[in-house]
Amino acid sequence: MPKENKPIDWDGIERDYRAGAMSVRDIARWYSVSHTAINKKAKAEKWLRAEQPKHLDRREPVERLGRPVETSPDLTEKGKTLAGRMMDELDAVTSLHGELEDMICAEESDSRRRHALLKAISLGERAKTLKDISATLKTFNEAAAPAGKKAARKDAAAASAAGSGKFAQRPGPPKLVVDNK
Repeated sequence: MPKENKPIDWDGIERDYRAGAMSVRDIARWYSVSHTAINKKAKAEKWLRAEQPKHLDRREPVERLGRPVETSPDLTEKGKTLAGRMMDELDAVTSLHGELEDMICAEESDSRRRHALLKAISLGERAKTLKDISATLKTFNEAAAPAGKKAARKDAAAASAAGSGKFAQRPGPPKLVVDNK
């Protein structure tokens, strides 16, 4: 049985291309078209993309960006704050699930987009999001936790040995002074 060729929604592709919110490869995946076909059509019809925000290139070291490397406690607090905001968003999606579903079904005419949006607010996706946020919070809490008993004892021993006191290290072994006269 030969495969049916579905019509390509070039108007939707052009709209998404010009908006610039998605990469060309993402648009190609979304509409089941090759990215080279989109690039050729965009070049032929002279489509212009909206100004793209400068994203952080993962291959570029932090020092080249002119930003200082953040310290761990500050980063941990920012992560906890971000996770809290994401939990609030998840709570809003969960509490308004019925209304969001009705809005998506009423407003979205493209069946593929409608299906993707309904999947994004589905119970499974929300449960996965909650699980991921919980794991992230656990990691942040473990990173910010004080050292265990062994590490605390080791630090205390090093501090007492370095200072002057009963257990301070001496420069060398004691010298035996013997006078045989």
